[in-house]
Amino acid sequence: MNARTRLSIAGGFFCLLLVLAGLRLAGAGEARASDRGDLWRVVHDICTPMQKLLGLPAPCLKVDSERGFAVVRAPYDVTRIIVVPTRKIAGVESPLLLRADAPNFWSYAWSNRDEVAAAARRPLSWTDIGMAINSSGSRTQDQMHIHVDCVDGRLKSALRAHPPRRDGWTNLDLPWADRYRAKQIGIKDLDRNIFKMVADETPGAKQRMGQESLAVVGYEGPSGERGFVVLANGGDGHAEELLDHQCLAERR
Repeated sequence: MNARTRLSIAGGFFCLLLVLAGLRLAGAGEARASDRGDLWRVVHDICTPMQKLLGLPAPCLKVDSERGFAVVRAPYDVTRIIVVPTRKIAGVESPLLLRADAPNFWSYAWSNRDEVAAAARRPLSWTDIGMAINSSGSRTQDQMHIHVDCVDGRLKSALRAHPPRRDGWTNLDLPWADRYRAKQIGIKDLDRNIFKMVADETPGAKQRMGQESLAVVGYEGPSGERGFVVLANGGDGHAEELLDHQCLAERR
């Protein structure tokens, strides 16, 4: 490695420290305009070049150049990871997400759930892990990203008490969170385009996808069959609230 390469790497890490000092990815709230591109800069300007140059995705956990994703450990959280496309996509409102040839964002995020389980201080089951994307009005970053972390125990209790249907959407009232529409899907259904499912099956959603906030959580039916529950909120919501970044065994 020559001096110029070493200097380039050192400069990259220095930039990373500056970026992470202001990076705010954990939940809703206002962010300065200059902050809203931090996640994209980490993935595009640091992780991807590091992967190409050295075969190391640092500071990301992974850069999958073939499938077009990066996996980032969320700052300040032990278990949460963030799955980010390596191409520029603003967020849930992007028309690219509804195209027939759109990458399978949710399936890819779920396939990296082991990063959550490995960092947890307790064993995690199928139903302990979920994924979420916030609406355009409640996110702090303008690069699409899916949060993957432990499911809030209160949501697990609500789904046990009110099992979602497979043949349609039902309202799920959560006293501690927003109201969501919920639908049960099978394991193979995760290979479908979840964004398009919500847009096509929920009245008016296609015209206001930027206001949609979605979650997909692991689910087991009464007879033990595995699948998922899709949850959607069209009120400019914050589906990340359905995850527990402390990864507690019980939360009531």
